[in-house]
Amino acid sequence: MSGPTATQPVHGVNILVPSSWYEFDIHPATRDQAIRDVVRARVQERPELAESRAELVRTLRRVADEAWNSGVLYFGAMAEVDDEAPLTASLTVSVVGAHEEDSEGRGGLGPIMAALKQLPPGRRPTDPWRRVRLVDLPDAGTAARSEGIEDVVLPDDTRTVRMAMAQTFVPFPDGDPRVAVISAATPQLALAEPMLELFDGICATFRFVRQPSPDRSEKAS
Repeated sequence: MSGPTATQPVHGVNILVPSSWYEFDIHPATRDQAIRDVVRARVQERPELAESRAELVRTLRRVADEAWNSGVLYFGAMAEVDDEAPLTASLTVSVVGAHEEDSEGRGGLGPIMAALKQLPPGRRPTDPWRRVRLVDLPDAGTAARSEGIEDVVLPDDTRTVRMAMAQTFVPFPDGDPRVAVISAATPQLALAEPMLELFDGICATFRFVRQPSPDRSEKAS
């Protein structure tokens, strides 16, 4: 039996996060129960987290709400609680329409790279900065990436929060005029570089899932 081939259309995407991360449905109607279920399961695995159950639920609910308001397809989050403050990070995948060709007639990644601007580091390690580069994803090809420390406007708010974040733009194959956007972020600015390395490793697992043959099925995330 043959599996999906390059001629079959893309019908989903797949990405893998570390087993310590939380994955759950972020729809408002089911989100709260999903969060309680995954936290309950994690506390059973790690009883030392029992005292932090309420904090974990609040943290996951907040980042899930932000993800839903941004129209994402996939959501994963890390939430570790210590004596000082939660160590959190989140990763989302969304799909957007491709950029139009730029003034030089370049399609694909050309307009995306043209829109992303480098920002040199400031005087302090936590000042905003941004680097832009092309990356090769083993199962999805060449992608554009913007990463660094950014001031992000909160959804439905005028306030901003400073985050270490990476956005990876992956064009759909076969002339499909869409782009998958993998957005990963953490408020832990002191850990910016190691967290960006973690985000890079997660993005390396990204792949497009093609329509399966009639005699074989494949689950898409």
